[in-house]
Amino acid sequence: MRPGTRLKSLPQRAELLHLSQRVQTLVGDRLSQMEKLIAEYLRSPYTPVAEMGAYLAASRGKRIRPTVLLLVSKMLGYEGEKDIAFGAIFEFIHTATLIHDDIVDQALLRRGQPSLASRWGPELAVLMGDRVFIMAMDLAVQEGWSPILPLLSKTTLRLIEGELIQSHRKWDLTLRREDNLEIIKNKTAHLFAACAQTPAHLTGSPEPVRQALEDFGVNMGIAFQLVDDCLDFVSDEATLGKPAGNDLKEGKVTLPVLLLLEQGTPEDRAFVEAVVASRRFDPQTLREMADRVVDSGMLHEAEEVAAEYARKAKEALGIFSDGPVRDLLALLPDYILRRRF
Repeated sequence: MRPGTRLKSLPQRAELLHLSQRVQTLVGDRLSQMEKLIAEYLRSPYTPVAEMGAYLAASRGKRIRPTVLLLVSKMLGYEGEKDIAFGAIFEFIHTATLIHDDIVDQALLRRGQPSLASRWGPELAVLMGDRVFIMAMDLAVQEGWSPILPLLSKTTLRLIEGELIQSHRKWDLTLRREDNLEIIKNKTAHLFAACAQTPAHLTGSPEPVRQALEDFGVNMGIAFQLVDDCLDFVSDEATLGKPAGNDLKEGKVTLPVLLLLEQGTPEDRAFVEAVVASRRFDPQTLREMADRVVDSGMLHEAEEVAAEYARKAKEALGIFSDGPVRDLLALLPDYILRRRF
């Protein structure tokens, strides 16, 4: 089985094809307002700040985190405008970390386009990443004091700590599954959770509602990252927006590799150890690594782990009444499991 093969173990659901349209129907206007706010903050009278800002605005991602925030806001009946601002704030934080990640990883591509660092150089890119992060803080300060600000700072600290630990443990084959999970929670899942919880703070919802939304966000975030880690072995550069096998090349020992080390044959383990020891990451070697992960069944097992977290995310929504928004939120974990990029 070669990279480019699609994940097949999870059933297709026809309603996923209409998810984007349903999002637009429910919160499309608020997402548009958020995009205008993001574009406004990315403007600058200075070159190349304005050029990099325009580049970031044009190469935006899936916006899944602010989409979660705005959908939860609608489900809870929030009628103000602060959710739009906090959607932009969390997206700025996410974008800033991606810019810095690409510098650390020396990544040439981001979302199928040259990364900011490869196009403008690491010095300007790191400063732009700083600027984007400070824009998030500036916007948060303008929104005034609320319980969301401690949540924002705590989430950001966790995110950075997750990235620090992951960088510290590059190519560390002694990494345990629980260590990998802790990194995922910090660098990915808690940001999802913060987005899901923010509307509960805006509406003054009781603790059980906040806890349910935190559980929803954490579990969906874990599923999101695990799927991302699986796609690294079975997607291609045109689809994923970065070279296949890039995670191991960058030193990230993800769940499929950990499972191969734990449950694969002695030959599998020896192969992984030899690749990491020699830093041999040519295309042929990465293809063989992907084949071993897939043919051993470890990719399928990692998919099943992701599916379990997606199930937990949907289960956390059980305290909310059925309705168009709640039903769409419950569909998002399935979208995450089926995504290709």
